[in-house]
Amino acid sequence: MFTHYTFVALVCWWALALVWLPGYFLRLRARKAPTPYPAAQIVAPLLLYACFFLMFAGPRLGFRLLLTPRTPALGVLGDILAVAGVAFAIWARLTLGRNWSGLIVSVREGQGLVQHGPYAIVRHPIYTGFICAMVGTALTIGTLASWIGVASGTVALLIRAEIEDRMMAAEFGDAHAAYRARTKKLIPFVW
Repeated sequence: MFTHYTFVALVCWWALALVWLPGYFLRLRARKAPTPYPAAQIVAPLLLYACFFLMFAGPRLGFRLLLTPRTPALGVLGDILAVAGVAFAIWARLTLGRNWSGLIVSVREGQGLVQHGPYAIVRHPIYTGFICAMVGTALTIGTLASWIGVASGTVALLIRAEIEDRMMAAEFGDAHAAYRARTKKLIPFVW
């Protein structure tokens, strides 16, 4: 069911995972405080897991209805989006450094408001990169399951972006308000 284009997209996700794993051990410690928005913080990761399950395991489990044709043009476009999205997310993750919170969104001890690098382009560049890479991956797979996965992952990331915006506003006040006024959420110059 998967093509060599899908293989390239999958390699991108593995590269991202290799960059992400050390971050779990090198990040700043979380403050001793209750987890904000606990229901949303449970739903968002579950939707992300569903996203990747549907994209990569869905076709193997019989969810093979093809929505996008498997053409070289769409395969190449999908790989370009996957590579660019993962590269953008990795750049953002490395720029964020120890400020990164991981699976549960929280404000860390000594955390600053990062506004340079990809964070000068959009407020949530990791999520922008993920969405771009998810769309690219779905283009290489083309199944209904992969596109439902994109929808699930996008909803998860929108939930997380909202939580992060609220937490950063509470933590950084006027500095975050100014940053929010000049920097779009997910799509440069648009939204």
